[in-house]
Amino acid sequence: MPRSAPLLSTLACGLVLGFANPGLVAAAGTPAGGRSNVIICWTDNNGRQVGCGYTVPPEYANNPTRELNTRGVTVKKTEGVLSGEALRLKQEEDARRKAEEQERTAQRRRDQALLNSYTSEHEIDARRDRDVGQIDLTIVGLETHLKHLRSNEADLRKRLEPFSKSGKPAPQHLTEDVARLAYEVSETERHIAQRRSEQEALRARYNEIRLRYLELTRRETPSR
Repeated sequence: MPRSAPLLSTLACGLVLGFANPGLVAAAGTPAGGRSNVIICWTDNNGRQVGCGYTVPPEYANNPTRELNTRGVTVKKTEGVLSGEALRLKQEEDARRKAEEQERTAQRRRDQALLNSYTSEHEIDARRDRDVGQIDLTIVGLETHLKHLRSNEADLRKRLEPFSKSGKPAPQHLTEDVARLAYEVSETERHIAQRRSEQEALRARYNEIRLRYLELTRRETPSR
């Protein structure tokens, strides 16, 4: 056996123990098909380093590895190939981070649009009052119409009273008109409630806009 055989055996032991003596690698020369200045250390499925050498054993081929030069300095790392539950968790984490980044980008765009749209919080208040006032006009119109409908409905119901007291059937057109007016009253009341709800939502929205605008402008104002 050549005199270098004991040295190579010592090197092999050192690699299995975790590349304890990188100087031996340099002294040993280049293995067949390998690289003289790089050692690869591999881990088990739990992430623990279990060995080092010139090539990774097949059973650890998909696990994370790191490459070291002859001075024992890490020069490259690989994450390994995930599978099963670990792969699913990583994909979920990647998707979460991507969604968060997209939301941050969208928020930056909304903030910039907000700053471009208003010059002061008073301008926000003025626009809020204008938009709320427009809904007020719609509500006033609906309430006027509702008052007219209720008056007509009351008149028709009075015309029905004699038939109800006498037990005689009322004319069909009269009962149909009462039913129609009752439906219109109900629908108009619903529209008024809907407009009031829209009005409250609009106030809340402008309040959010105002608070965000103040937060952004105060953040940009240099402290004295």
